[in-house]
Amino acid sequence: MLRDLHNHTQASDGSLSPHELVELAVERGVDELAITDHDSVAGVLALREQAHDFDIKIVEGVEISAGWGKHTLHIVGLNIDPEHSALSSFLKLQQQKRYTRALEMAHKMQKAGVEQAVNDVEIMLQEQNMVCRTHLAQYLLDKGAVNNFANAFKKYLAKGGKAFVKDDWFELEDAIAIIKQAGGVPVLAHPTRYKMGSNQLHELIQTFQRLGGEAIEVCYPNIHPGKKNLLANWVQKYNLLASQGSDFHSPDKPWALLGKFPPMPDKVTPVWTAWQ
Repeated sequence: MLRDLHNHTQASDGSLSPHELVELAVERGVDELAITDHDSVAGVLALREQAHDFDIKIVEGVEISAGWGKHTLHIVGLNIDPEHSALSSFLKLQQQKRYTRALEMAHKMQKAGVEQAVNDVEIMLQEQNMVCRTHLAQYLLDKGAVNNFANAFKKYLAKGGKAFVKDDWFELEDAIAIIKQAGGVPVLAHPTRYKMGSNQLHELIQTFQRLGGEAIEVCYPNIHPGKKNLLANWVQKYNLLASQGSDFHSPDKPWALLGKFPPMPDKVTPVWTAWQ
């Protein structure tokens, strides 16, 4: 049975609508699909409102950005109640932070010579559910300010870039708490992508568990086999569950294809046992 428990739609920075994502999942042979948009449950609710006949299980989820020291972490919430009032209020505040940050970055872009950036981003903010750095990178590429997607981050949007604005997310413990309030399982997404040494990553895993975190993504695209084994060992040591997912955003991104990631190690307890 193929379960992909980390995916994005147009409700955040994915390229497909929720229904298109489900159609692709069925095509790829996925049996259980989690929709986990950044700081949004709009995609999940859209599927609730428009019933479909696909033979696939949908896991309702979200991916919340959170601060831990100098790092921004991504905490996936699986099997949440997307209509939970406290979660809705929390996500509105998160989206306001994203809105403010996008505008601040637009002002910096314009100051750096990108004409009409403020006006263009204001229009994007009116027309889209959310404006993430991914959208701003595509905008810079379309505008001709950069010649490829990676340079948009390097030159403008990443730390040290001309339009970089530090994020202002809620703390890790807040993200974990709100997911649990909404009935979900808090999952630390793609731990090896946070540019930490092994000691700091180990500290993060221990802190995550101590604050109420329940699962860690162990299987995701391009994870080194040795790192996957290390994460699996920590999952066992700290009595956590193991999750998996492609972190799919778009069919044209071959490094994160829907349903494609290494197999789950036998020695761990999978996260889906929490809701089966």
